[in-house]
Amino acid sequence: MRFDLIANFSPGETIPWARTLEMILEQCSLAEEAGFTTAWFTEHHFAHNGYMNAPPNPIQMGTHVAAHCKKLRVGTAPIILPDWHPLRVAEDAAMLDNMTQGRFDFGVAKGINERSTIQFKADADRRDNAKVMRLYQESLEIILKAWTNEAFTHHGEFYQFPVPGWKETNRFFDPLDPRYHGEDGEYKAMYVHPRPYSNPHPPVWLMSNAPPTFKLAGERGWGVISMAAGPKATLACWEPYRQALSQREGREVKLGEGVGVCTAFYVGESMEEAVNTIRSPINAYYEFLGGSRPKGEWTKHGYLDVGEEMTPEDEEMDWFDFLNKRGIIVVGDAEYVADRFAERQETIGLDHLMLMQQYTGVPYEKILASWHRLFEHVVPKFGTQSIAQKRMLEHA
Repeated sequence: MRFDLIANFSPGETIPWARTLEMILEQCSLAEEAGFTTAWFTEHHFAHNGYMNAPPNPIQMGTHVAAHCKKLRVGTAPIILPDWHPLRVAEDAAMLDNMTQGRFDFGVAKGINERSTIQFKADADRRDNAKVMRLYQESLEIILKAWTNEAFTHHGEFYQFPVPGWKETNRFFDPLDPRYHGEDGEYKAMYVHPRPYSNPHPPVWLMSNAPPTFKLAGERGWGVISMAAGPKATLACWEPYRQALSQREGREVKLGEGVGVCTAFYVGESMEEAVNTIRSPINAYYEFLGGSRPKGEWTKHGYLDVGEEMTPEDEEMDWFDFLNKRGIIVVGDAEYVADRFAERQETIGLDHLMLMQQYTGVPYEKILASWHRLFEHVVPKFGTQSIAQKRMLEHA
């Protein structure tokens, strides 16, 4: 089992940002010591009420953590591409890939938050979902072109590079390179630097729970980051991905390979303590997600498994009981959490967990204690030594 963490700690508005960054780094350092593979960072913006005021720039966070953790990979989960200028992303992400000497994973998504995205770019208005999807796809196309072509051009719906009509006037560049300039000096193709350290570029991950996106990722040889879902819904995404990737690579790809599953968890000192601690924060977190798509995939209906119908009992449940009933969140003591992970591994081939504790309002000491219980009592059951075992061997 591969273990990663979503290092998106959002404690609320009462904690200074400098302290928040210390907390994130502490969790990442412990995860590195426990043998985790990657720390992933997302982006949230304009949290005036203090809720989900997670760091707004995942590339900056990856740079910060990678400078302190020498083995841990860092990744973006995701960069909301429609909100960014694609050439800036290409440059900044390639810089991080070079700074880490290839310890970087490039995760992207279309995004869901209507309030924030329109502030960055009018074309990113989520109320026109089809348009935003086209912008997202075009932005990713530009970034990959910039990383893999010495001289690239792009003519799309939203961007044109180079911008037409500009002619080189700086005599330093004489004689003009015909790859980049026409005979009259007009700028006709671009070179973006730095080139990525990874060849041909950092691993690409699409963030989605939609079967067509899984199929596309498999066809392109990319990974997929998904949110935890019911077993039938999970397999409905994983199977087309497996088939497409198998065809691309000319081998039989194992079900679950190439897919990371974001899973909200908490390891308590007892079942009662775990449930009492996390029920309210889970309810608030999923209300936040549901509010981002009040008629869409983040409502309770969006978490029903394939063929499953909403019951009156489901309607009455709070988010915690609704999700816990379906195994979409994993909250309990260490034995319970390990059993749930093993069950998913055995039944659907789960091979890559991306664990998150994005619980505003939970004391940091409890978050840290949950990580320690996971590292000491859960992770070792899947073939990784605990931190305590490693320290004993180091001092033997």
